[in-house]
Amino acid sequence: MSILRQLLLSVTLAISVILLGTLALSVNSAREYLSGQLQVQSTDAAVSLALSLSQPANNDPVVQELLVSALYDGGHFSLVRLTDPDGKVLIERQATTTAAAVPAWFQALAPLDTQPATHAVSDGWRQIGEVTLIANDAYAWEALWRSSLKMIALVVGAGILWAVFAFVLVGWIKNRLLREISDHVRSIGQDSPAEQVEARVPELSGVVQALNQTRERVHASVEEQNAKIESLELELNQDPVTGLPNRKYFVNEFRRALEAKPARTPHGIDGGHVLVFRQRDLADLNRYMPREFIDQWLRSACERILGTLKSMHVAAPMLARLNGSDFALLLPGCAAPQAMMVAEQLRADLHASRIPVGEGHLCRWAQAMTDYGHGNQAGPVLARLDFGLMRAESAGNDQVVIAGATDMQSPSESGERAWKDAIQSALEDHRFELETEHLVALDGHTVRNEAMLMLRTAPDQVPIPATLFIPPAVRLDLVADCDLESVRLGLDWLAAHEGELAVRVALPSLRGQKFLRQLALLLTERRPLARRLFLEIDAHGLVECHEQIAALARVVSEFGAHLGVRRLAQQFGAIAQLHTLPLSYVKLGGGFVGGMSQSPGSQQLTASVLETARALNIAVYAEDVPDAETQRILAGLGIGIMRGQGVKTASAA
Repeated sequence: MSILRQLLLSVTLAISVILLGTLALSVNSAREYLSGQLQVQSTDAAVSLALSLSQPANNDPVVQELLVSALYDGGHFSLVRLTDPDGKVLIERQATTTAAAVPAWFQALAPLDTQPATHAVSDGWRQIGEVTLIANDAYAWEALWRSSLKMIALVVGAGILWAVFAFVLVGWIKNRLLREISDHVRSIGQDSPAEQVEARVPELSGVVQALNQTRERVHASVEEQNAKIESLELELNQDPVTGLPNRKYFVNEFRRALEAKPARTPHGIDGGHVLVFRQRDLADLNRYMPREFIDQWLRSACERILGTLKSMHVAAPMLARLNGSDFALLLPGCAAPQAMMVAEQLRADLHASRIPVGEGHLCRWAQAMTDYGHGNQAGPVLARLDFGLMRAESAGNDQVVIAGATDMQSPSESGERAWKDAIQSALEDHRFELETEHLVALDGHTVRNEAMLMLRTAPDQVPIPATLFIPPAVRLDLVADCDLESVRLGLDWLAAHEGELAVRVALPSLRGQKFLRQLALLLTERRPLARRLFLEIDAHGLVECHEQIAALARVVSEFGAHLGVRRLAQQFGAIAQLHTLPLSYVKLGGGFVGGMSQSPGSQQLTASVLETARALNIAVYAEDVPDAETQRILAGLGIGIMRGQGVKTASAA
């Protein structure tokens, strides 16, 4: 039972005892008073009757009987008796009267004391008898009963008033006092700042002041605890150097993405891609450079990547640091073409952010990417990425390795489907375009323009270069259609511009007769433009598919177009085949040209290639020229057309 109820119950019991005691005392006082009045009445009447009977004139028995009867008939006495000196009853009038309106239980509970009153009757000095009177108590009982009823009504009324007062009091205490205290107590611990509250009830001023002090202490404690929790969360889920999510947080989010309800994205993929990249030389960087510098360098590289993701409008990416040298990028709902664009741009950012290590060579990055779908397990997906990183490290370059779900070397089924949808829809809607670049000689004049086929998946998306979508197009047997689209766009460009244009053709396009037939039809329709068109093939084709290259050369020569070869340095076996084909130019590049300044053998081999090509009237270009020294060596060998970071032309100068 609550304290309030106990208090009210105890007060109610006390009030009840007081009222009942008052009632009992009042009834008892009235009873004693009425008993005394009856006794006085009896005594006075006995004295008066005795005096009347003592008169000599009233000694006659008849007169005495009349006096007794007259007194009795008044109704105030229930017994009037006259006896002689010996106690013999001479005259007696007696009646049994009761108060009919008074309950018997009340008469038993509060009895009236009606004692008989006696007085001697004398004739002079001689006693002639004695009178005895008992007063009639019926009227007294009725008066006592009426007064008791009034007292009971008064007590009951007072009790009812007290009950109403107690009910109102309880309601007031609950609604005013307790509710105010409850509101103050409930406000303790809330996030709102502590505010001083004034007591609406003066009696609660001390309590409200204590609550205000408590609220201030609790609010300060809550803020301190929140700050500690936030700090712990940051330590638990954030990398302290880069500020990126750590491995634990990334894996949890990745598992949540894998377990999320499947939902088809606008790009038609259910799932997304994960890209991991590793700084292969971080240990050496820490050995040769201050730790603070390396930390700042990693932060700047991550900030650059985050800026790139924002500029490319990638939806909900999450960049995380898995450990010291490994980073991961989660791309939920990202289709294969867009994911490949993101990976290529990230590769460019990492390539641009490289710093020297040890003896001067630049640090290296390794990248691997795979796709995932709903229902996959995080462990196998991350295992594929680890395997892809190993392949990327062993490859010796910074190209992105695609880790597949089946053979660990190709995209999974969903990735293939996304590429197929993107390429086929681009072919149907003619959403390919050309990106051209001037090929400039050292003297500053433009030799020709070179074009790269670009695939635009959506109007608001950055176009994807052919280096990214041609490999999946080869697997999907769509590469011939893409190359035909490249030739068609090249002819459109020649129709709108002056000069020559070189267009790349992939070797797998030559495996079927479809490409050559369609190429012949295109060149037939626009024969005047064909003389300014150059088709460029890979040097590997001269060795691996010489017959198909020869068939292409016949078609090209028939319409007056030209044929060129790129990456000759990666397939020196093709040098022996140069005389078998009507080539216009060959390109040297890659590591062969990059190491020429330190390799006399490379210089001699380049001179041999130049001698062979000049004998066949084939121009020789150089690509991937790293520095001015290499440019000087190549120029000394007679190469006047080159491209790379270290090339400075007359127009640039």
